[in-house]
Amino acid sequence: MKNLTIILLLGLFVSLNAQTEYFETDIRGIRTDIREVAKEIVAENLELTTEQAKIFWPLYDEYMAELVLLGDKEVKLTEEYMLNFYLMEEKTASNLLDEVLNLERDKQSLKSEYIRKMKKVLPAKVVGKFYQIERRLSLLIDAEKVSRIPLLKKEE
Repeated sequence: MKNLTIILLLGLFVSLNAQTEYFETDIRGIRTDIREVAKEIVAENLELTTEQAKIFWPLYDEYMAELVLLGDKEVKLTEEYMLNFYLMEEKTASNLLDEVLNLERDKQSLKSEYIRKMKKVLPAKVVGKFYQIERRLSLLIDAEKVSRIPLLKKEE
């Protein structure tokens, strides 16, 4: 019986590890794909003058570099969630929830910081349009991510 339990636990670990690796590869692929096309989408839709482009693109690149760091944190949190999915303890669920809320706050703070920076040096209409484009891209990315993450299981 002890050997069977060990084999079952080992099987569960291998299964969780495979799911987590698949998820990580999947999410990293999605993030890379989106980053590659996001700049093109922004460029096609923002219609900047040459002078505005000289100001906007360095700020955009800074913003995206910081957003990638937050995205890395999000992947780590999601990995932790997936590793604990089948045996989620109350304390782990509480910690993950706190971390996700902190991450969402950090994303919003970053977005607000860069919108303020852009408004200081670019017309509000240009910044507003960028915000609309960025928001739509974020919603699409978020919808794709959440579609791949299972809801917490009902406690039995």
